[in-house]
Amino acid sequence: MGVKKVTPFQTAEEDKKDVGPLKDRGCTDIICILIFIIFLGGMGVIAYFAFTLGDPWRILNGYDSFGNTCGIKNTKPEGVTANLAGRDMTEYPYLMYFDPTVMLPDSINTLRDPTDTTPVEYTMMLCVKKCPDVSVYPITAGTGTEFYKMWSYNKYRKEGQDFCEYEFWDTYGKELAEEMDNHSTGFGISASDKFKDANYITNKGASGPCPEFVLKSDPIMNRCIPLFDELTNAAEDAGEEVTEDFVNELENKLNALLGTNVSASQVMQYAMADVMNSYREIAVMCGSSLIISFIIILLLGWIAQIMIYAISILAAVACIAGPAYFWYVWYQAKEELDKQTIKLESQVDNVQTLMIYAIIITVICVVVLLLIIFLRSRVGLMVTLFKEAGFMVMRMIVILFTPIILALFILAWAALWSFVSGYIYTAGTATDLTFTRQYAMSDQGALTDAEMNITMVYYKDHDYIIYVWLYHLFGLYWGTEFFLACHEMAIAGAFCQFYWTRDKRKVSFPVVRGIWWVFRYHLGTVAFGSCIIAIIQLIRTILAYIQNKTKDSQSEVVKYLLMCLQCCLWCFEKVMKFINRNAYIYTAFKGSNFCTSCKKVFGLLMSNLVRVGVINCVGSFILFIGKFLVVMVTGILGYFMLSKDEQIEYWAIPVLIASIFAFAVAHTFFSVYEIGIDTIFVCFAEDETKNDGTPGREYYMSKNLMQWVDNSSEALKNLKRKKGQQRAQAKAAKSGKSGEVDAKQTEQMYPSLAMEDM
Repeated sequence: MGVKKVTPFQTAEEDKKDVGPLKDRGCTDIICILIFIIFLGGMGVIAYFAFTLGDPWRILNGYDSFGNTCGIKNTKPEGVTANLAGRDMTEYPYLMYFDPTVMLPDSINTLRDPTDTTPVEYTMMLCVKKCPDVSVYPITAGTGTEFYKMWSYNKYRKEGQDFCEYEFWDTYGKELAEEMDNHSTGFGISASDKFKDANYITNKGASGPCPEFVLKSDPIMNRCIPLFDELTNAAEDAGEEVTEDFVNELENKLNALLGTNVSASQVMQYAMADVMNSYREIAVMCGSSLIISFIIILLLGWIAQIMIYAISILAAVACIAGPAYFWYVWYQAKEELDKQTIKLESQVDNVQTLMIYAIIITVICVVVLLLIIFLRSRVGLMVTLFKEAGFMVMRMIVILFTPIILALFILAWAALWSFVSGYIYTAGTATDLTFTRQYAMSDQGALTDAEMNITMVYYKDHDYIIYVWLYHLFGLYWGTEFFLACHEMAIAGAFCQFYWTRDKRKVSFPVVRGIWWVFRYHLGTVAFGSCIIAIIQLIRTILAYIQNKTKDSQSEVVKYLLMCLQCCLWCFEKVMKFINRNAYIYTAFKGSNFCTSCKKVFGLLMSNLVRVGVINCVGSFILFIGKFLVVMVTGILGYFMLSKDEQIEYWAIPVLIASIFAFAVAHTFFSVYEIGIDTIFVCFAEDETKNDGTPGREYYMSKNLMQWVDNSSEALKNLKRKKGQQRAQAKAAKSGKSGEVDAKQTEQMYPSLAMEDM
């Protein structure tokens, strides 16, 4: 009959390729995953020795100056001779400091003069049944006051609160207790000089046997934290001048030693109470951020163009209305505060906080508004990419939940790392520390030489502990980056399957298959890339540590050089993360190793440098707008819920916590879109390089993306002819001709298609 057979739209070879990007894969960078496994084995060895030598309860419960952990039964460490070591502290769960300016987790804290680096005394810490609910404050020395403190300590001991060294009142303080029992008040005592306070309180007032003063405290993390505002109330009867001078002196000492303002502790106490009182509102705000993020993601997938422009418009409106509203609220609050005769500290703080927030929001909004104006003409390219990413996300909606799985893995890794860190931190060797306490009236015979000498216990770090910490810290960075890289490659693999499949209906379980590819073939590539980032992060951490330790002794030139080096490392880390992500994408659809992928993808990106700039700038900006919108809505919702609540002193703290959570949630959800857009672009660049839209070299990209290639009109024309041929074949098959059509008719319809004789 002279009938010719038309070459099908997809040949058998093309059909084989159509099941997904490079189905026949092989393992890549095997040596790297072996190194990673060996490294994890090293972390396991460290954990084993840490579990053998360490005790994290010393961190959680605190431990006293004799090595006893509060709240548990202790055994005396080997090689320790301190008489007060190895005590049963089951009924003594709280740690009290003789000197509250030294609140470090060490067993022995050195009390120092802020202007002198020479140790002058070691402070005492004791486990107590309950934190002090009374204050014993210093009184100006004078007739009748020389016995006041010891009389007070004896009185409170009988009431169930012992503030002096263990067994003091039953040993060399027994005679003192009998003498103090003879007096009904701490003032005007007439007794032997050996019973004076100065015989039992050291010159610096820190190493016992009794403290220089006791402050009413609250238990926070099993530590007795002083309440400085209660001290003022407790000491009013001693005279305002004495109290004020003492409080100022103590606060100045704290500032000098700790480099912070102690009034912040009071604010933190109120803030923690506000967080506890507003946990329902915080939960509502966090839940709202989840819903808002999910809604924006879904809307971006359905109506990408409208949503992108809508987000830009809403962000522009928010950038104008947000600062205006916050300045209005600040003005109203300030006007109301100015009208009040008595101004509460919390009200003043709230007004100042509003002003700070208004300034910060104004600066951010101005920057965002300027970016919206200058980048508005380049949104068109991103609209297409968002449409493609949205279409793919809607076809595999489960991909939105992969960041939750990633977060669980990272949290589990961080929890395990922190658990082992607790053992490493406490893996020191118990060691005696013997010294002689100095007293102002030691010549009065109150204490013997043996009683003035004291043996404390501290835990001495091993010589190699710094290397253990570096190894352990590198493990945290490498493990975290490993999980992040696995997530990126799995998501990229899912998007690649959609891109490189002509018939999208043939794509099945893309997310599961993407995860399978990573864990079956490419863990070595992931380990390689994540190791590079971890090395950079470790170097930055070491540099930051050096900066912190030498900040007081550095010259301005050295400080500037270190800051520049830190900045360069930060930029280098960002560049490497960008290259790594694109290398993971290339590996996802090509199956090549890390170095090959880096080389290939770098060439693709360099040949599309302008497009890369547009995508990274405009795309990142649009995603940032979405995150910004989620945080703004959550913050405004929190303000309306908490600002009128009379039980909340500092409403800004709960709102800030919820806003941080909202940003984390938004960043997590939008990261899927970010990876998807990058993946589609790399696939688009590779597709454009390998194909040209002519018969036999048809593009895999969609018609929407074809408008961005140079020969888009010709490619679309060829695609239209191909689809016409498909329809003709389908019509012929339906009519019973098994895909055979008249060659002459076909040549008239598609003159450029190759024909073969039967």
